[in-house]
Amino acid sequence: MEYIAIAFGAIFVNNVILNQFYGLCPFLGVSTKKSSALSMGMAVTFVITLSTMIAFAIYNYVLVPNEITYLSTIVFILVIASFVQLVEMFIKRFSASLYSALGVYLPLITTNCAVLGVAIDITVNSNKIFETDTPTFMMVTIYALGISLGYALVIFLFSAIREEMDAYPIKRNWKGIPIALITAFIMAMIFVGFGGIV
Repeated sequence: MEYIAIAFGAIFVNNVILNQFYGLCPFLGVSTKKSSALSMGMAVTFVITLSTMIAFAIYNYVLVPNEITYLSTIVFILVIASFVQLVEMFIKRFSASLYSALGVYLPLITTNCAVLGVAIDITVNSNKIFETDTPTFMMVTIYALGISLGYALVIFLFSAIREEMDAYPIKRNWKGIPIALITAFIMAMIFVGFGGIV
């Protein structure tokens, strides 16, 4: 039951986009079409989950015992950059059209604050997230997977809403980013309601 609560909280209550406001650049940039939003969501899911697991292991088994935790940000960025390169090579090899559709946002996953933010949260704020100073590797894995699935879910839902909005007449001053931000605000209010369930 504890793992279900961690996953639910990560996906809905502590959503990185709508609650913590991490990763808004690709959220607004890639969410114009469902296909590109889904692909970005899957890429970010892969990178967040695996890089957080490795960052957690490196932090607890290398940096903390050797008292070099001040290097954690640099190490986390190197781990994230490595995974982004793997994802980029994979997508370029197997889907050139998807690679061109994602464009500049794919390499920007390296600097996506959602990816780095989750890795730092796991190590710095573990007592707030898990209500313990020493979370298990399984707890971290479930949290990272939940956070990344929450990211993918929100970016996909947002892209579906934006595609529908394109079919309706919207005043020129409200088109594009203004109406997108209002829509994101409404989604955030809906997700805040999930906090009462946990």
